[in-house]
Amino acid sequence: MAPTRLTSRRAPVVGVQVREAAPPPYAAAAPASAFVVDASVSAAWFLPDETTPYTAAALQATAAADVWVPTLWTLEMANLLHSAQRRRRITAAKRVELAAAAAGLRLQVCRDPVTLPTLDALAAAHGLSAYDACYLELALRRRLPLATLDKNLLSAMQRAGVPLATLPA
Repeated sequence: MAPTRLTSRRAPVVGVQVREAAPPPYAAAAPASAFVVDASVSAAWFLPDETTPYTAAALQATAAADVWVPTLWTLEMANLLHSAQRRRRITAAKRVELAAAAAGLRLQVCRDPVTLPTLDALAAAHGLSAYDACYLELALRRRLPLATLDKNLLSAMQRAGVPLATLPA
């Protein structure tokens, strides 16, 4: 099944506040023209107080690079926005606005089915949640670097030979 490409003519909106953070420890050599992005990075696209230079660069890369996400990403972003509203980090109106912005991002949504035994084995082998195993599986299958801030996923990537996406500063 072909991937779904979400496109928008507007440039990505980056959070107002950018926190300085050390670059992730395991990185590919050249800036990625295609990569997988996980929820730990993309959550910061919608919660400006979590934005770092790395997450901002990942968002900017969606304008030109082939940025891949599994279908799980949509569920995780919907949950993130509803949780942020419940915790009063955003209003209901802001949640609706951010959901529309997320839907407008230029992303490659991989809709290829992944079997439960595949995810189970990958999660067990690397001590990951099934959610994180989805992102690792997609990076392995597509032979792409992965953009993440998750320490467990970074360790699993290193063991599996998946490089961290290097993004232009």
